[in-house]
Amino acid sequence: MNESHQINESKWDRRSQSYDDKRFDYFRFMQKKVISQMDLTENLNILDIGCGTGWAVMYITNLLNQNGNFYGIDISSGMVEKAKTNSERLENVHFIKANAEELPFNDSYFDKIICTNSFHHYPDPTKVMSEINRVLKSNGRIYILDVTADDIFIKWINKKVQNIEQAHVSFYSSRDYQDFFTKSGLKLIKHKRLTYPLKIHIAEK
Repeated sequence: MNESHQINESKWDRRSQSYDDKRFDYFRFMQKKVISQMDLTENLNILDIGCGTGWAVMYITNLLNQNGNFYGIDISSGMVEKAKTNSERLENVHFIKANAEELPFNDSYFDKIICTNSFHHYPDPTKVMSEINRVLKSNGRIYILDVTADDIFIKWINKKVQNIEQAHVSFYSSRDYQDFFTKSGLKLIKHKRLTYPLKIHIAEK
């Protein structure tokens, strides 16, 4: 594990014990907004990259009446163990400790993938996007929610955060996401603003 992965694992291990507190409800609210953009039907294979304590995976699982296969990965052992505890009564739900640059899944397995408020932590976004492309089925979709640096103010914030937060890599612009998608072989569907400065970036294999 490289230094950046160790920094992220340590940070999220510390936060795992409080991540289900009400002060983080805003993240769950935004995840629900992302999920509302997905065309969900039963018997899908779905992955959440950077799943935290598993709220989004469990929410989707319940929406689909537990019919399908639902996965979450996180680099933090603490987050994964909390997610397993939270979901112990749900069927077909799996949480795995892994990093986004090496997804532990077969090619062309997932119908839908989400990644919410974690893409800015990944040291090699091109590798992550390549892995997303690899594990998506043909016509499968990826939904990425993150702070999006489309204006000078957010770019300035990005520089400030990079200077004070070791676990932060970068906020990206809509154009950056389009380039990541294109280079990995994915097709951009749309960028959709949820609330400033958060956008969903949707692409299809």
